[in-house]
Amino acid sequence: MNPHSPLDVHELLDHTISFLTPSAANLISCALVARSWLDPAQSHLFRVPHDRNSRYNISHSVATSLCRTLSENPPLARHVREFRLCLPAHVDTALPELVREIQFPNLQTLDIAYFRTDSTPFPESFAQLFTLKSLKQLKMYLSAPPSPSLMRAVQSCSATIQHLDLVCSHGLGGLSTAGQDIRIHLKSLRMNYRKEYDPNPHPAIDTLKFFPPFGLSELNAVAIRGGDFVPWGLIKTKNIRVLEISNVLSVKIPSISLSQFPNLSVLRIGFLQYVPPTIFETLATIASSHRIHTISVYFEDHMELGRFEQDDEDAFSLCEELDQVLSSVPLDPLPSVEVEVEADQEKVQSSFPRLVAKNMLRIIPFAGYKGQLSWWQNAIIQL
Repeated sequence: MNPHSPLDVHELLDHTISFLTPSAANLISCALVARSWLDPAQSHLFRVPHDRNSRYNISHSVATSLCRTLSENPPLARHVREFRLCLPAHVDTALPELVREIQFPNLQTLDIAYFRTDSTPFPESFAQLFTLKSLKQLKMYLSAPPSPSLMRAVQSCSATIQHLDLVCSHGLGGLSTAGQDIRIHLKSLRMNYRKEYDPNPHPAIDTLKFFPPFGLSELNAVAIRGGDFVPWGLIKTKNIRVLEISNVLSVKIPSISLSQFPNLSVLRIGFLQYVPPTIFETLATIASSHRIHTISVYFEDHMELGRFEQDDEDAFSLCEELDQVLSSVPLDPLPSVEVEVEADQEKVQSSFPRLVAKNMLRIIPFAGYKGQLSWWQNAIIQL
């Protein structure tokens, strides 16, 4: 290589290779070009060494192979910033022993999918990852109430954690931190209730036991998706700048007064199958004193614009009422309204004529679960 090439500058080389990050094949090719290309190519290849789009369908064999690679090649583990582990429901796995041999000096995000429904103890090698001083974000998918060993792991979490992402497939119970030893004050909390068919359903997770180390009074971002439970009593709403309430409001939960969120700047709302009237009551509480610059609305991919009505006896369509309410918010300057839906641009524009007339509408193609995660990650990066 020419000694005066700009690609001799490590920062420029790293930046150039970063554009190839989505393609593992291209990164592998870069690693073979020259010795100076090896480290930056490996850095991007192993930064997130798994498929970002299949959080809950991770292949056990692929995960085992990855852990074996990292355990046999310690220098590679220093590149890892986000790591996902899946404990299968009925598979005897070598993962705990392999993970025990891996050192993650720069790990920032730990993603645990815990599918065990029996009394199998949570692996000690997994629990050790919860204590890493580099850890900033903890993601957990729970298919059953947490075992005592998992709870001990949570209670030992590193105080450096700022973001908690909790997904449950069995519902959420009550939540309180009264009398608990709070030592980790989170900046963001995302709670996602994924309702799945189960012939032998588990009881709701007792979040009183799950949250002992985490305090919610300093949250800047909250996302609640699904279910009928929102822990507003533990949250100082005046601190919230980013709020997502998707598929939450129902007959069991009244409308939310956004006047309680004076510093709100980003609001996101999602619709699945049922659109409660309380969503319009909530939007009506937006005041001129708010500084909301973005309102994001997304529709699940099976919803069709203009065909869903909030009441069988009411011919007033969802989109027509949303268009009227959102275009009339008393904000100056007017916010950008992002509509994320699987529909062509002309159909979206015809469904929101008032937003188009006020130049408020921004159309985003529906990206499913990947899009939801990307939106949330981008939101908390700004905190």
